[in-house]
Amino acid sequence: MAEETLTSYNDLISVVIPVYNDKKFLPECLQSLHNQTHENLQIILVDDGSTDKTYSICDNWAKNDKRIHVIHQARGGVAAARNAGLYSAKGEYISFIDSDDYLDSHFYEKMLKAAKDNNADVVTCFERIIDRKGNTRISIWHEMNRVGDNISFLKEFLAQGNPAAAVVWNKLYKKSFIEGISFTRGNFLESMLFNVEAGCQKGTFVWIKDRLYYHRVDENSELNPMGRQRIVSTVRTMAKSVDIIESHKPPYDLLCQIKTKALWKLEHSYSYCLSNDWIEEGRKVKEIYMRNYDKWKSNIVGTANRMKLWFVRLLPTIFFLKKKQNID
Repeated sequence: MAEETLTSYNDLISVVIPVYNDKKFLPECLQSLHNQTHENLQIILVDDGSTDKTYSICDNWAKNDKRIHVIHQARGGVAAARNAGLYSAKGEYISFIDSDDYLDSHFYEKMLKAAKDNNADVVTCFERIIDRKGNTRISIWHEMNRVGDNISFLKEFLAQGNPAAAVVWNKLYKKSFIEGISFTRGNFLESMLFNVEAGCQKGTFVWIKDRLYYHRVDENSELNPMGRQRIVSTVRTMAKSVDIIESHKPPYDLLCQIKTKALWKLEHSYSYCLSNDWIEEGRKVKEIYMRNYDKWKSNIVGTANRMKLWFVRLLPTIFFLKKKQNID
């Protein structure tokens, strides 16, 4: 990695922010953009059918900052909002920010420097977590500066299980690199699928150790996907991610790691349903597990994993009954 001394680059960065009924936190998010040391920004606010004062907040900020462009559209969900912003983006680099989060004032300066100095296609930073009470803490993931390829990127969140690596809000993308990739509407964890598609392309991926993003976590957070309404969508997304990667013919050892990790995530989701007595959700997760075990079993890594996952497949009721007893 290059030295920490910052160098001035003047590249245009398009910042896409989907907004929906977020009058409480949106001003803080926009103020953090106003405070950026890198000022060459195209800020695209996509008002996704808000019914509160968010509509006027977007328009008032746009009146006072010519860099802000507002798109008002009917409610279509975060994927549709991000796609609308992506379509309007004119910058050499693209950033996706959540409207209830905010940025360190050096976010774009440091991310752009890392991108330019390493000719990177995707740059990822680390984050600070804000809980419901406003308390800030760091995530558990160890931070370090490093440069890798797309294989390293895929391993980060699919084989190693780092959830923050699957999101889009802590990243800077070279626009030309993600040309043709969009967000899948109606799919929970659409950010993961977007990053899977990006990670299947050969490129340079950079991680910087700075914690430059402040992410607010609540019951709707992408980092807390185990809610009753979301768990089935989560496991479907995981299975779809594996299928996408396999279609791009990755190295065999990577595919084996990812499939093994995915099966354990499906098992964990089934156990979670069981421990909460979510019968219908558990049945659906079980079906997804059984179907994908049959497709992926030849790729399971390690004798112990093969035996345990075979037992889950053969006698799931006994396996999960024993697990529930251990939980209780």
